Amino acid sequence: MTNKKHGIIAIVGAPNAGKSTLTNALVEQKITIVSPKVQTTRTSIKAIFNYQENQIILIDTPGIFIPKKDKALERYIAKGAWQALRESNHICFVIDAVAGLNNQNRQILADLKKENLPTTIIINKIDLIKKSKLLEILAEFVQEGFEDIIPVNATQNLEENKNGIKDLKIFLAQKCQNDDWIYEEDQVTDAPIKFLAEEITREKLFLKLNQELPYSLHVSTDSFQNFDNGDIKIQQTILVSKDNHKNIVIGKRGSLLKEIGIEARNEISQLCQTNVHLFLFVKVKEDWMKSELKSQP
Repeated sequence: MTNKKHGIIAIVGAPNAGKSTLTNALVEQKITIVSPKVQTTRTSIKAIFNYQENQIILIDTPGIFIPKKDKALERYIAKGAWQALRESNHICFVIDAVAGLNNQNRQILADLKKENLPTTIIINKIDLIKKSKLLEILAEFVQEGFEDIIPVNATQNLEENKNGIKDLKIFLAQKCQNDDWIYEEDQVTDAPIKFLAEEITREKLFLKLNQELPYSLHVSTDSFQNFDNGDIKIQQTILVSKDNHKNIVIGKRGSLLKEIGIEARNEISQLCQTNVHLFLFVKVKEDWMKSELKSQP
């Protein structure tokens, strides 16, 4: 008789609270892309790890915010975040310790309470604040009626439990109440390789480009070929909405696009554990956002 259980945990919070970094720390592998820019995560992605007899399925969601009515991408991102958390058994609300329980986080908490799902508070980036500030934040959440509050530092890779990640793993394992596992023992995500490769390229674009431009581009796969020797050939198109955006992405004499391609190829090769031949193209498509979002479920 098996004692295997699984639980579905939504990782939610304001933009840039460190949700993706926390997800990667828990899985101990890079599954979701990370950058300092808000709205890096556009779609929810499942990350999976096993702790003893428990399979914890994390749903890393886009940051929760109030979208502007005239911004289709923002509406799509916000809708996806709320849909994802409704698939879960438990919510982990991640807050940036520096921001604390500010007005934005109070509004998110008020909205989360309407979902009537059990919620745990994860105070992330505790290395950036003094202990007195942390105690103040803890007290505020206790006053709000929360019993489960776990401080962590998701960016620090320390032994044992000095960063709070082990405590969080133990806690999440206790929330696994559904019978059996639903994924294979060594599976770390349900996302296809093609999607992960697109996300890696998009991450490199976010890291290399200025503040506004990343939100006006999209990465799609034109072809994904597996060869007999194990190599993979990928052709991706970066869609931008303006001609001058195309020039920015390409860079002087193609230097920036080449740099992005090398970094993305190296990371995709590491992910696939084989040689990857990555070819990037940049195309202007003014209405890419409208057509791409329409194609999403």
